[in-house]
Amino acid sequence: MAHDPLRVLLRVRQLTLDAARRHLADRMRSEAAAVARSAEVAMTIAQETSAQTARPELAGVPNAYAAWLARIKDVQCAANEAVRSSALATADARVSVNDERVAARALEAVSALAEETRRRNLAQEEQRMLDEAALHGGTRRWSG
Repeated sequence: MAHDPLRVLLRVRQLTLDAARRHLADRMRSEAAAVARSAEVAMTIAQETSAQTARPELAGVPNAYAAWLARIKDVQCAANEAVRSSALATADARVSVNDERVAARALEAVSALAEETRRRNLAQEEQRMLDEAALHGGTRRWSG
């Protein structure tokens, strides 16, 4: 049995769409993890700053706090950059899914049109054969 090239192409397109969806899910998980890490760093800064101001005995060592704050600000910048980067990757993955979805739908429409054309051609051929049989008078009889 010969394979319909449109059906094969449609199956490949569906596989590509599924892969794009999985990639999007991965990007969304990465983005959520980056957002959580950024929030965690921000919470740590807020807690440490609150502790620093609430406890007078810690005020005597401002250099240690300042050094820690400088280090954690670098961590915060990296976390925020990871959020921006993963958000862009997620947006790109969304575009890919949408492109694949549009391509799959277009191919489905072409496939449906081809199937309808095939059915119409079969119906026309059947009608042509009936018309031809009627034209020749239908004198054929079973000989059995």
